[in-house]
Formats: sequence, C-alpha cells, structure tokens
Amino acid sequence: MKHKKIFLFTMVAAGCLFAPLRADAEDAARAVTAHAPASVFIQDEPLKFSLKFRNPGEVKWTLLDWKDAVLRSGTFSPDGTLVLEALPNGYYKLRLESPDAVFSGVRTFTVVPDPAKRTHNPDMFYAVDTGQSWLAEPNRRNTIHPGAAYGIVSEAARRGGMTVIRDRLRWSDCERTPGKYDWGRYMLNAELLSARGIGISGMFHDTPVWNRGGNEKLPADLGAVYEFCKTLAVTFKGKMTDWEFWNEQDIGFAPEGAWDYAAAMKAAYLGFKAGDPSLPVAFGGLAQAVPPYAHAMLKNGLRDYFDIFNAHTYAPLDRYPEIFAKIEVFRKLYGVSERPLWFTESGCRAEGSAQEESGIRGVKRHSPRQELVVAEYLPKMMIGMQNLGADRDFFFVLPAYNENGGSKDWGLMRHDYTVKPGYTAFSNLADMLGSAVLEGKMEAGKEIRAFLFRQPDGSQTVVFWSVSEVDAGGDRPEITDNPFSRTFTLAAKDGVYRGTDIFGTPFRAEARNGKLVLNSTRMPAYINGLSGLKPAVPFVRGKRCFAPAETPYDRTIVYRAALSKDFRLSSEKDAVDVTKEMAKLTLEVWNLSAETKTGTVHVEGVKAAGLPQTVTLKPFGKAAFPLEISPVFRKDFTTTMTVSGTFNGRETSPLVMDMFNSSKRQAESRVESYPEMQDAGNWKANSSGRMVIANDPAEQAIRFETKFSGRRDRWVYPTYELQLPQESLKGANSIVFDVKAEPSDKVLFMLTMTVTQDEQGKFRTEHLRMPKPSGDWKTCQVSLSKTNPERIVKIRIGLNPNTDSITYWIRNIRILYNK
Repeated sequence: MKHKKIFLFTMVAAGCLFAPLRADAEDAARAVTAHAPASVFIQDEPLKFSLKFRNPGEVKWTLLDWKDAVLRSGTFSPDGTLVLEALPNGYYKLRLESPDAVFSGVRTFTVVPDPAKRTHNPDMFYAVDTGQSWLAEPNRRNTIHPGAAYGIVSEAARRGGMTVIRDRLRWSDCERTPGKYDWGRYMLNAELLSARGIGISGMFHDTPVWNRGGNEKLPADLGAVYEFCKTLAVTFKGKMTDWEFWNEQDIGFAPEGAWDYAAAMKAAYLGFKAGDPSLPVAFGGLAQAVPPYAHAMLKNGLRDYFDIFNAHTYAPLDRYPEIFAKIEVFRKLYGVSERPLWFTESGCRAEGSAQEESGIRGVKRHSPRQELVVAEYLPKMMIGMQNLGADRDFFFVLPAYNENGGSKDWGLMRHDYTVKPGYTAFSNLADMLGSAVLEGKMEAGKEIRAFLFRQPDGSQTVVFWSVSEVDAGGDRPEITDNPFSRTFTLAAKDGVYRGTDIFGTPFRAEARNGKLVLNSTRMPAYINGLSGLKPAVPFVRGKRCFAPAETPYDRTIVYRAALSKDFRLSSEKDAVDVTKEMAKLTLEVWNLSAETKTGTVHVEGVKAAGLPQTVTLKPFGKAAFPLEISPVFRKDFTTTMTVSGTFNGRETSPLVMDMFNSSKRQAESRVESYPEMQDAGNWKANSSGRMVIANDPAEQAIRFETKFSGRRDRWVYPTYELQLPQESLKGANSIVFDVKAEPSDKVLFMLTMTVTQDEQGKFRTEHLRMPKPSGDWKTCQVSLSKTNPERIVKIRIGLNPNTDSITYWIRNIRILYNK
C-alpha cells in the first residue's frame, strides 16, 4: 500500500503540465505524458498516455521498438488519452502525427518486470549511484523539472530492480551548529528508499566551517568527526548498507595531505562503528588507480580502519584489465587483498560531449544515438568488472546531471525525469543476473565476449555481445552504426531456449543436434535455461573479509599534524617540501575512547624538540604539542617522519609523512637546459579549442594561447616530443620551469603529463599534478619519481580552464639529473 500511495503522488506530479499547440514543431516528449513515474511501466500496469494540450483534435500515434521498427499504430481518443495493449519488457517510442500540428522527436517509455516478482538480492553486484539528495532537488533553471523528483527517482530505482543505491549528504547542512542536527532532505530520501526495500551506501565529503580549523576542506577536530559519524550511524540505522568517508580525496575534494585524510578517516571509522558495529565502512573512493596519495594513506596505518576498498573509474573498457591489475598489486602490498573491492562510481565517456539542447541554458543533453551508446556500455562495463574481481559496482548516475560546463551528460534520466535506454539496460541486467553467480568466461571467438552464470535454480545463463568500438576504441572511440552482427555456437540439449535482448524483450532460439547457434551484436543479450556448460576461463572469487573487530594495537589513539608555512605540500599530496632547517608543526594526540590513557610518543626520521616524556589523555580528549623538527635526510634529500607511541601498554597506529628538500635536491643535481624545448616551433598544438603557440620575445618565453568558441570541455596540453637519444631523461629526477597564466583565476588545475613507451611500443600517460599558476612568474618543480624517466618520449605541460580564452607562458625549462 505504501508503494501505491507514493506512485500516485509522483505520477500526478510528473504529468500535470499543459502546453498549447504551436504552429512550429511540438516536441513529442513534452506533448505526451506517460502515466508512470519516470515513464517506467511495470508488467500488468495499464500503459496509459495522455496529450498535455487541450482540444487535441486528431492525433495519430505509431509505436516503435528501440530499433525504430513499427509495432502498432492508431489514434488518440477524443479526450486525448491512449491505453496500449500489453507489451513485453523493453524500451519503446511513440511517434505522433496530426493535421493540426507538427511533432518532432518521440515520447519514450519502458516496460520492466514487476519488482514484486523479481528475486530480491540485497547483495547484488549491480548498483547505481542516485545522488538524489543533491541531484534531484528543485531547480529553478529547469522548467521541465517535475517537482516531486525525490519520489520519482526513488520509485524509478525500485522499478528498475535496484536493491542498493548510493546517496550523499552534507555535514554542513546537517550540523550547522555543533551538536544541533537537522537531517532534512537526507532523511526524507532515506525513508523514501527504505520504504521501497532499497539499501543506501551513504557518504559525505564536506566539513562545517566551525570544524575546518586551518584546513580548506578536511575536518580539523577529530572528536567532532567521531561524534558526527556515530550520530549518523545511530540515526540512519536500518536504512544503510554501509558508510563511506569522503569522496575522491586524492584529487580536489581534499587539498590537504594524505596523512590528514588518514587521521580523519580513522576518527570516522571509529565513530561509525561506535554507532553501528555491524555496518561496513569504506574509505572515500579513489579517483585514480592507486595514485601516490593512496600509498600515503595506507602507510599511515589505515589498513584496519576500513572494511571496503573503494575506487572510481571512468576509463575506457579496454583499460580495465590494467586498472584492476594495478589495484590488486597495491592491495597485496598493504595486506588488504581480502577486503571487498567496490567501485562506488563508474561511468561512460564513450558517447562524447552531449550533442543536443536540453532546454536549460548552457546545458546539453544526449542525442538518441548517444543514449544507446551508454546503454551498450553499461552491462559490458559491469559484467567486465565482475569478471575482473570487483565485488560491487555503482553506475554513475541515475538523475540528470551535467558537468564540464554543461557538455557532459551523465544521467540515466533526462532533465524531465524520464528514463533513457541505459536505465532499461540496467533493469534487465539486474533481472537476468542479479541473483546469479558468475562461473567464468566462455570461448566464443576473438570478436565475441560471452560469460556464464549459474542461477539459483541451478540453470545457466550466458550473456554475450560482439566487440565494438565501445569495447576497444580507447578514450574517444569513433562510434559507427555497425551492429557487428556475428554468430557463435553453444553446446545445448535440443529444444527451444528463451532469451532477452539488452532491454529485456524476449526472443527464442532452437538448439538442434546438440548445437545452439546464436546471433551476437554489439548490444548484450542473454540466453537462459542452459545446463552442463563449463567456462573456458573459470571465475575464482578470492576470500573476502572486513577489518578485524579487535587489533593487537590501540586503534583509538590517533595522531594528527598541523603544519606551519615551513612546509610545502607536494602536488600529489603525498609528501612535503621542508623549506627550513628547523621547521614548526603542532602534533595532536587524540584519544577516541571512553578510557583515560597514559603513554609515550616517539618520532623517527627527524630530530624533534618539544615532545614531553609522558602524555595523559582524558576520554575523548586530545593533547597538542608545538614541535620544532629537523629532518634527517638521506642522500637523495628525502626522509620519512614516523610518529608512533605506546599507551596503557599497547602500541598505536602511526602517522607517516614523507619529506624532501627541493632546494638541496636542485643544488645537488645536474641541470640540463635543452634549446629545442625553449622554442615554440617544437611544440605541437593539442587542445579542445583553437590554439596558437608562439615565441614571446618580451617575456622570453613560449606563449600558449587557446580560444574555445563556447565549447564546454576545455583543455590545453601542447606536446613536446623528446629528441632522442640526446634528450633522454634517463637518471632525471625532476622537470623545472617558470610559468604564469592570464586569467590565472580561471585555471581549474594544471598538469605535466609524461608519455612513456614500453618495449612493445605501447604508450602510457602519467598525469603529474602541480600547483595552479598565478598571474606572476612562478617556478614549478615536477618530480619524476612516480614514473620511469628513461621511458619518457613526450612531455605535455598544460591546464584545464573554465573560460573561453586562456593564455599561459612557460620559460626556462630544465631537467634535473641525479649526479
């Protein structure tokens, strides 16, 4: 009954708009209301539609499938309503014609299985990031926003077979004043989802102003982090599947050092577990595949403060094996390979920048062809991830959402909150395989992918597709209309087998003489009821377990360092440049337990003045000590400061901070300045706009000027190809150059990219972050320690702006070599 009431409310809210007929073309999507939330009908539900304008006259309709094949036709009733006869699951379109109006486009809708008849699997691999508490909120700029979007998104999730979704909240919204909570729309959405039997992976990645201290984004008061996370766990208990602390902290969401994040993560983990010990906790999803930042996180003793290893990827499908291999090496290195591996964000870029106007100024939407590319990508990506060893994946994102200045359309829903074909592809994926167990990869030929699953009743299902540009086209595939139709054969008992296409529309195939011949296209399809099949490459799931409930050391003692201006954070936020012989910092020692604790603190890798012999900490208290440190550098002018201790007879988790001295390193390095690098003629334009590269005699620099002509996806990364062997970077430790930009406040971020080539001729690009340029000349030193300098063949130095015109200058490029 609760579902029915919510459905009626959201249906009316989504379908009560009226618009007069115009002499020009009328958008069919706006002219027709589908009487189902998000245009998603479930089986046995009336397929009812109505025209949104009064006095419709004679309006003819034609029903099309997703391939534009005509299925039926007819005329709307005089009152402007239409009820279609029942349809099988699938994705459909209504085309309109009238002597009184010209219609453009189509009204799309989908038919999916009744959720009550699906097998509900709360541990299902396939999940979706709905982000609805932020993304579905009212938006004045969106004139086609349905108003009751929280309910529509929640009901769409239920109808689409989603058993777990990901949502967000803001700490600064919920606790504007310390100790006073207002859960607002976050609790509303949690209740809407919980009422539908949908679990929530919860996350926040902001800090109220009152708890930032000297930080830009991460919290400073670890006691407040503990208390807020504990309160979250208690308040939302029963509605959540897990909690994540932060989001993509390795990039701009946490400008502070990795050790700062680790300290806050420890406090968050302890707070969540205090509120609900049974609920797993994940660290914030890493935006990059195990960057230097991730190493710094784990070096800081984070191993026993998370249950779920959390990553994100938006890479092309052909890079997934490499990404998973890197992650697995990392997990083994730090002894966390048994933790479940989740991708709480993964999304499609294969379709490129959105091509059509959305009706919202400055915001584009997918074309129908682009929508189908995303639909093709989604099951290929999720099944591929499953086969590579992930334990859960969340597709980004369900509601309408644009980035890159409005050019990147992410949503599985449009801005009117109707669903795209990618939603239907997910719904069918969940229906076909949501409760099945992956058995492995089948042999189906070089150009066909096929995976074998075992259903709860013991029968087998094979999902299969032809390799297309989406599978193997790299970062910017050239999508064609080629269906890549191919055939392959499975061993099967004679008889008729049932299957579905990507959108759930059923088909039948007959096996004869022990062979089942199937036609494969670029769009995944499923064949059911099989038996006796064995995979060519069996899938073997490794052991999985959460962090231990008890540890031999004291997890509740947490160290945090507040650094002075004597330290400069590295571009990767995994180390600090110590600029003085005696540098100042404040060491905080937190006791996040209800027990008084006394002990000692030890510091290694530096000489430290200011540490007391013993420290006594009250329950949930802290002690802070101003220290002066003098690093004990190795020959390469690096060291590692390690803070550890023993309290009440038990050791503690460490604070670990890598340090270096760039001035001393530069002074002790061999400096080479290659003339060809200083000449604009040797740099090749590489940008998303119109780029001019020229020598600037007045500045004694190379000037890079780019105009984008209103393009939203703005990037500038000119390329210098090393002249080998004379410019080999073998033995190099850094690239140093002077840079400035105009307008500098419009630079989102700046990167140095190194392109390496291995012995097989394969290229690989590393993105090395660096500080944003200013309007004045500034010297940048980019460390090459995270790449293989000997293999570098190209260098790119550039930036991403948020303006239609950007100019920057580079001069005095030099390479530092180890002596």
